[in-house]
Amino acid sequence: MINVRIKIGDGAIEDTFAAHKLIYLEADNRTEAPIKKRDASSYAEKAGENTDPRTVQDAFDYKVRFIIDGQNTNLANVNAIVAAFNAKLYTQPANSDIRTYKEVTFYNDFKRVKIVGLPEPIAEPKEMKRSKNGYDFAEVEFTIHVSDPTKCDFNLSV
Repeated sequence: MINVRIKIGDGAIEDTFAAHKLIYLEADNRTEAPIKKRDASSYAEKAGENTDPRTVQDAFDYKVRFIIDGQNTNLANVNAIVAAFNAKLYTQPANSDIRTYKEVTFYNDFKRVKIVGLPEPIAEPKEMKRSKNGYDFAEVEFTIHVSDPTKCDFNLSV
């Protein structure tokens, strides 16, 4: 099993399986943040275009797929695992529907990247299966929206 780690808010850096029962399957193959489109101008009387060579890194979404081993036959355990993980991603005042999401840092030691951004809760499994032994499994996708790519490290040394 490939180990990956996550830090939620100001919490500790935890192994995704040991702390949240999320088994790493795969993630985006990103080695650098995308760049913003370069400014260009063109004129009818001039061939081609004038392109400004300056640009900066752009925001992006980083997607990670996990397997959840429910070890039961009624999906309650898979759903409970997802609900418990999602609840750690935000704070919500009593008597309010407003959620404030915490910044997460995802350490993909396998692909040597550190991704920092705001999480999207796991809302819908990509796939649900039941083994012939009656155990439930779910494949889920976890998305981190990176609004400031300068916080990421695309050459992570463990």
